[in-house]
Amino acid sequence: MIRVLRVVALLESLSFLVLLVGSTLKRTTGPDLVPVLGPLHGALFVSLVLLVLACLQTLRWSAWFTLVMLTVGSPGAHFAVRATRTRDAASTRGCVIGPGQ
Repeated sequence: MIRVLRVVALLESLSFLVLLVGSTLKRTTGPDLVPVLGPLHGALFVSLVLLVLACLQTLRWSAWFTLVMLTVGSPGAHFAVRATRTRDAASTRGCVIGPGQ
């Protein structure tokens, strides 16, 4: 399930960037890609929210961090999921990952 979350988070981040480019092109040139890209990005975002909520116990994110990731930080959610999994893998091997290490 975490692997699916990582893929959806990456796709959602990329769709956000493509939507920004599409919005810029809409205002500077002729093609209007926003009616196609907007719903695609929206569907990926809803999928991301549902997957994060389904995996919340596994991720062990605090309520505050989850709220930030799902509102302002959705493009960074992919990296947060990856960092969480890296931290968990290191802790099972007896490694410590923290500030300054």
